[in-house]
Formats: sequence, structure tokens, C-alpha cells
Amino acid sequence: MWGFNFTAIRFGLDEFKPFTFATWRFVLAALPVLFVPRPAISWATLAGIGTLMFGGQFVLLFFAMQAGLPPGLTSVLVQLQGPLTVVLAALFLREHATSGQWLGLVVAGVGVVLIARSVSGDASILAIVLALLSALSWAAGNLVFRSARGVSMFAVTAWASLLPTLPLALAGFLIEGPQHLLAPILMPTWKGWLVLLYTVVPVMWLGYLLWGTLLRTYPAAKVGPISLLVPCVALVFAAILVDEPVGGMRLVGISVVLGGVALGLFASVRRMR
Repeated sequence: MWGFNFTAIRFGLDEFKPFTFATWRFVLAALPVLFVPRPAISWATLAGIGTLMFGGQFVLLFFAMQAGLPPGLTSVLVQLQGPLTVVLAALFLREHATSGQWLGLVVAGVGVVLIARSVSGDASILAIVLALLSALSWAAGNLVFRSARGVSMFAVTAWASLLPTLPLALAGFLIEGPQHLLAPILMPTWKGWLVLLYTVVPVMWLGYLLWGTLLRTYPAAKVGPISLLVPCVALVFAAILVDEPVGGMRLVGISVVLGGVALGLFASVRRMR
């Protein structure tokens, strides 16, 4: 579900502007707050999840893809959230990372440099930076998300989705204009609404419910390696549906990034044993 999401976002950006897309995605994702009680966590925690893990991550991701970054490549760069989470935890939570975790981060960074060399044009470099900032926002959100224990993950997703809607709608109104912001209602298309529903129902509601259940049932370091399947699936869908090239230096860079992420994650698993 999450792997195909990157190609679905590419299709969605053909229909909507980035702020409009993000606004409507979170409006729909927040609809369950009408009948789901607020989870027993603080508003600050909900705001942190909504701002970093949801709003910041996806808005930056949308702009990265709008700037020309293809979906498969985007999925690889965003997976740097794994090693970045280790770095942020070491800096702000005083958690000690192993040498294997730091080595994984360095290897993944080398892969990013190789990927940057495989693309041309200022817009593509800007898109890579935006994707990396998206990964950083997700990583920061992970630290906040860890504190949401003992509550319904579905409720957390819905209520955290509620908080970014107003600032995103305001940004869309001021930057993209009211006509674009209201496009899903004024100029609806089956493709646009199909993408919106896909990015909400299986990706947000079901995806985070399953992911949160795994994180509550097993140690995070053992669940983390599963995220490596996301870019693998994303690259397959992108190659089939949007003819995204993955050969040459780009393929080498992708392999190095995934190898670095895998090294850091499996070092975390070994540490947990």
C-alpha cells in the first residue's frame, strides 16, 4: 500500500496543486473525529505528530515530486527517515547509537550523493533537498509518535490529521488561490478523487493502523527493516506505470542508500537482542 502510494501521489499532482492536495487529503483523513473520541494523549503530542509526521513530511514530499523527482526515487530518499531517526534520538533523547548505525547513515549519505549526480538540472537538485527534508520531518515525527502508547492508532491518525488542515488550507488559499483550493468540488475528476481516497483509506487509516500495531507489539528496531520493502515496491510500480528509469548511476545510488538504511536498521535489531 505504501509502495504504490508514491505513484498515486504522482498521478494526484497532475490533478491538484501541492497545498490543495495536502489540504484535502488531511480533511478526508480527519473525518473520523466526528465519531471517534480524542485519544488520551496531549494536544502537544497530537500537534507534533500532525505537524511533523503528517503535514511536514507529505507537503515537502508533494513539492519534491512537483519539482520533478520521480516516485520510485522519492521513495528511496524518504526512507532515510530510518537512520535520521537514530541521529535525532541520539541528539535529543540521549540514546546511544552503535557504530553499525552510524556506519549505515554514512553509507546511505554516500548513496544520496550518487543519486544527486545521476540527475541534471537545478529543479532536480532542489527536489532531492525537499525529499531529504521530508525524511527529516518524518524522523522528527517518529520521536513524537513513540510517546503515543496505549491508545488507538486509528484515533491518533484521525485527530493528528485534523490539526494541519487549517494552516494548509490557508496556505493553499493564499499561494495557489481559491479556485485551485476548491478544485475537488468545483472541478471534480474521477482520477483526482480516486487518488485522494487511496491516499486516505488504505495509506493513512489502514496503513498507520497496521504500522502502529506492529510498533506496539514488537520492538521498533525489529519492525524498522520492514520499511525497506516500501521503496522496492515503489520502484516496481514506478517502472511499470510511469516508465521511471532506474539504471546506471541512479541504480548504484539507490542500491547504496538501501544498503546503508539496511545496515543501520539491522544494527539496531542486533543491539536489541
